[in-house]
Amino acid sequence: MKQVLVKGGSVCIEEVPAPAVEPGTALVRVAASLISSGTESGFLSEGGTAGYMLKKASDPLNIEKVKRKLATVGIKGTLEIVRDKLLEYQAPGYSTAGVIVDTGPDLPFFRVGDRVACSGVGYACHAEYNVVPHQLLTPIPEKVSFDEAAFVSLGAIASQGVRRAQPGFGETFLVSGLGLVGQLTAQILRAAGCHVIGCDPVAARRELAASLGAEAVCTPDELEGVTREQTAGYGADGVLVCAAAKDSAITNQALDLCRQKGRVVVVGAVGMHLERTALYANELDFMLSCSYGPGRYDRQYEERGLDYPIGYVRWTQGRNRSEFLRMVDTGRVRVKPLISVAEPVELAEKAYAAVLQGGATLAALLRYGDLSAESTPAVPEHVLPLRGKATKTGETGVAVIGTGAIATRFHLPTLADLSGCRLVAVANRSGRKARQWGQRFEAAYCTTDYHDILKDPGVDAVIIATRHHLHKEMALAAIAAGKHVFVEKPLALTVADCDEICDAAERQGVLLTVGFNRRFAPLALAAKASAQKLPGPKTLLYRCNAGTLPKDHWALDPIEGGGRIRGEAVHFFDFARWMLEDDPVSIRAERMNADHPAYENDSLTTLLRFAGGSLAVIVYSGAGSGLLAKERLEIFGGGASLVLDDFKTLKHHGVPGKDVSVRRVDKGLGALLRHFIAAVRGQETLSVTGQDGRWATYIAEEALHKAGGVQEE
Repeated sequence: MKQVLVKGGSVCIEEVPAPAVEPGTALVRVAASLISSGTESGFLSEGGTAGYMLKKASDPLNIEKVKRKLATVGIKGTLEIVRDKLLEYQAPGYSTAGVIVDTGPDLPFFRVGDRVACSGVGYACHAEYNVVPHQLLTPIPEKVSFDEAAFVSLGAIASQGVRRAQPGFGETFLVSGLGLVGQLTAQILRAAGCHVIGCDPVAARRELAASLGAEAVCTPDELEGVTREQTAGYGADGVLVCAAAKDSAITNQALDLCRQKGRVVVVGAVGMHLERTALYANELDFMLSCSYGPGRYDRQYEERGLDYPIGYVRWTQGRNRSEFLRMVDTGRVRVKPLISVAEPVELAEKAYAAVLQGGATLAALLRYGDLSAESTPAVPEHVLPLRGKATKTGETGVAVIGTGAIATRFHLPTLADLSGCRLVAVANRSGRKARQWGQRFEAAYCTTDYHDILKDPGVDAVIIATRHHLHKEMALAAIAAGKHVFVEKPLALTVADCDEICDAAERQGVLLTVGFNRRFAPLALAAKASAQKLPGPKTLLYRCNAGTLPKDHWALDPIEGGGRIRGEAVHFFDFARWMLEDDPVSIRAERMNADHPAYENDSLTTLLRFAGGSLAVIVYSGAGSGLLAKERLEIFGGGASLVLDDFKTLKHHGVPGKDVSVRRVDKGLGALLRHFIAAVRGQETLSVTGQDGRWATYIAEEALHKAGGVQEE
């Protein structure tokens, strides 16, 4: 399918595999998509550039990540990560309309053939097909065209701004900025029975607002006088700031133009260094409006379909979208006059160029063919052939499922340099990512449906590098297809699921390994060799300074990630078993504060007692600083000690061995994958098995169960 992509601030149209439906989603054949003059012009002028990356890096939520990368991979490694980000294709678009052609399981309210409007960055993209969760779908009234319905997201943004202002019949509102959102805001206010003053420096926009019902329009220089004239000198009842500006002049002007106890609602991206005088003297209400309305940026709402009860949240983003389309249907809001440009998707660059010119251009539409004559458009193919490397006799065919950091920075580059194997396919639910990484590493094809890979007789082994909750499903499907399986940690989120996977692999006679790469780190191997020289039982202390994560991060989600103990601490549980070559007979654990929600799922201290008498203490903390090295291992026994510091240094104290220091951290990722491929080819015996994955998940499960107080066996 065709999709509009942005790379380094430039627009291009690429062929990518169409997305596959998932539970609770619909596959929509797009008829029209909207390019807004505000949001997307900003994205194009800044997104994907070095300046944009620096801006993202300075975000408080990303500072810890940057610190950690600098500490672990150094300046060069961090720059490589930035380079990869700059090379990524971005998928613009967030407001479309089309027809449902396929549905996933558990999709309520919608069926194949329904006309729907779609919202959401990453979902309602400029593409022939999109997969959209049901909470981001809105039925299109019969009389509303696809072109009109494509305005749904912008209409919801304007609607939410108006709702925040709480307009009353007969009140006078000033709309500052008559771009696309401002034009829609002015019309919605008029529909609510308000008098509207529109302000914009562009004459064509002022004229358009007047033709659509604004009672007065003016330039910013005229605004004070016009506001006094229209309000008998009292000032506006409210101001909606729909403009875009880096400074705060527009915002402070809005404060000056309100009556006593008026309200100001900021909808656009403007500076907010507020002058206190007007705000205080007139006792104004100052508010921000969050995009489409309640539910925006809430994954439980948008992705999992959990609606807010209407009795408590009357106007969610979904209900805002529905009401906006109803206003279009009844003629109280007109959107066709706002369309400045309409082009077929093949001419997307031309449409974007018109938007970037600014001025009178408000909205540009991209069209994807006339769907009115089609009863139900066909479901597209999910596979896109690529120019892969030529196949050599005897090579092992490998496919990678998932294109996150671990796959793109380690697994794919390792496979590219590994003799005796070839990359057959790359799968990702995002077509652009599947194509980008498949093309970069010369795969034969890419796909958005991993089942295509499992049907391919040319694939001997698969690497599963997806989010944790998908590991079980994908591993079982790959095993059933007779593929050897490499699963990134954890093997699965529960012991029962691990057992099911291990049993299936044994019955099928395929190899199953787990991504416990630290076993293969050069300094870890050296530390183990030295530790074996220590007589008798040992005490092992492993400290992981995991760093903080935003509380809505998928890794902390109990469904997708299982929490960081199941998701990452399993690394260190496995490492202790491997280092001591023993299995634990007792598991104890304490949370930092069992009653404190901030550390409920990512800070745990675990004590393991082993059959041979050794002890291991694993401290996993999400409350530390990124300036401190992530990992430190200390081993004590026989009057001697070993210290492995973040896989950079290994020091011996009282035990024979050479101290080692390296510049570049190697945690064994490449070595583990090479070992797995060698095992698949019959050249080595697999040393990390599914049972190792089961043991690590078992320890995590038991530790979490006992956390909150040390319990005796």
